[in-house]
Amino acid sequence: MPHNNIPHPEMVAMSEEVRQVLTPEMYDYLLSLIPNPQRYGQLHERFEGSLTGYLKGDPEMVKECEEARGELNQALSVIIGVGKAVSAIDPKVLEKLGRISHKTQSTSTALTAAKDLRVCFDKNGVPYCTVTKLPGAKGVEIWFCVGDPSIEANWKFLTWSTSCQRMYLEGINRTVTNYLRLRGKRGNEVGPWSNLVILPSV
Repeated sequence: MPHNNIPHPEMVAMSEEVRQVLTPEMYDYLLSLIPNPQRYGQLHERFEGSLTGYLKGDPEMVKECEEARGELNQALSVIIGVGKAVSAIDPKVLEKLGRISHKTQSTSTALTAAKDLRVCFDKNGVPYCTVTKLPGAKGVEIWFCVGDPSIEANWKFLTWSTSCQRMYLEGINRTVTNYLRLRGKRGNEVGPWSNLVILPSV
């Protein structure tokens, strides 16, 4: 602990400052910042409920899902942080949160944007995408657009792949020009968008 090596007289002064600040009101406020089971359940259900619309590319649900994920991330960080803080008193608390905490730490590497997304064709003329493997990503999301690609609402989710090679574009309408992009994904964390590529109509 950072205060373990503070000389006794300085520790008395520091502790006195904390005692003055830690009023019953401050204590109650600190507790109110920790999500209780009901609040955490609400945050989880909001995020889970918006995920289907997000994967379908519904613009409103994409926004809702991103906002819900942000609140859930914050709540989870607080819970894990409290577990680490009280582990000096009761290590079992952190042991129970250990699996969650380990997953959070092991995925701390920031996801990066792919810069070499390409459209290729197999021997039968069927299009597929390929890209260099993205560090830290568990897979990639491919999104498509048949309208103005500068309008975010025109983009829709197409497919998810755990491979970066030969990602076939099943279900895409080849009678119109398609714009394609992808981003790395790790759990529900997504990275920045790749370069944009065009699949001409036939």
